[in-house]
Amino acid sequence: MACHETINCPRCNTAFECRVGSILRCQCQQVKLTEEERIFIAGAYTGCLCAGCLNDLKISYRQTQFKQRLLQLHILRLKDKNSK
Repeated sequence: MACHETINCPRCNTAFECRVGSILRCQCQQVKLTEEERIFIAGAYTGCLCAGCLNDLKISYRQTQFKQRLLQLHILRLKDKNSK
């Protein structure tokens, strides 16, 4: 990949400038991701995504994690209730 290349986001097909040669100036740097969020996104996509999709996937990951925690709490509550 060149220092600056116009590519299409594999998720939404929006054209954007990828700046892999100067990553600190790339549009993807607008979205701060945790290591867990990066792993989640890398499991679904290879290559660069636009900042909008990165942000959407970050939100999706957090919502999924929240739902999983709620389910775990519900299961624990049921177990506690049944043990009484």
